[in-house]
Amino acid sequence: MSALRRALLGSVFMMATMASAVSAYAAEGEASGTSWADSVQRALAAREQADPTFANPQAKPGHRASQKGMASWYGGRFNHRRTSSGSAFDKLHLTAAHPTAPLGSKLLVTSEETGRSVVVTVNDRGPYSHNRIIDLSQAAAARIGMLNTGVAHVKVEQAPIEVAMASQDDGAESLDSSSVMQFEAAKGHHVRPLQRPRVKRAAHHR
Repeated sequence: MSALRRALLGSVFMMATMASAVSAYAAEGEASGTSWADSVQRALAAREQADPTFANPQAKPGHRASQKGMASWYGGRFNHRRTSSGSAFDKLHLTAAHPTAPLGSKLLVTSEETGRSVVVTVNDRGPYSHNRIIDLSQAAAARIGMLNTGVAHVKVEQAPIEVAMASQDDGAESLDSSSVMQFEAAKGHHVRPLQRPRVKRAAHHR
C-alpha cells in the first residue's frame, strides 16, 4: 500500500471517529436535557395514581370531588414564566398549579384558618413538594389571607358552576394589585410611585 493511500485511509478513519463522537455527545446532551422533564412527568403520574381525586372530575355524576391539605403560593420570580397550559404566569390573576386537575378547570379553595374562599383556574402543574396539594398565585393567596403565613390548611373542591360563573361576572378573575403591592412593600420590595413630569415655568421679564 502506497504512502498516499495509507494517509487517505487514516484521514477517513479519523473523520469517522470524530463523527461518531459528536453523535454520541449530541445524544448525551439530549438525554440530559430531557431527564428533568421526564422525572417531573413521572412524579406527577405517580401522584395521579396515588390520589386521582381530580384526574377525572366527571367520573361520578353529581359528585363534587374534594381534598384537604396544605397549600402554598408562588409569584415574584415566576411572574411571566410559561405555565404548563402554555400561557404566561401572572401573579395578579386568580390561578393555581395542581398535579392532577384538568388544565382550565375551576377549583374552589377555602382556607381552614380564615374561612375565606377563592375560585381559581388551574393553568399549571405542581406543587412538587409531597406535603402540598396546591400552589396558589399570589393574588389568590391574598384573597384567602395566606400571604404572610406562606402556607395554609385548605379544602380544595370542584367549583360549582354557579360559583365559577359568579366569579367571572364580578370580575374576580383579576385582583386589585393594592394588596399585593402592600405586601411586597412591607417585605422590602420598593414600588416606585408615579411621578408627574416637571413643567418649566417661563421666566417673567419686567
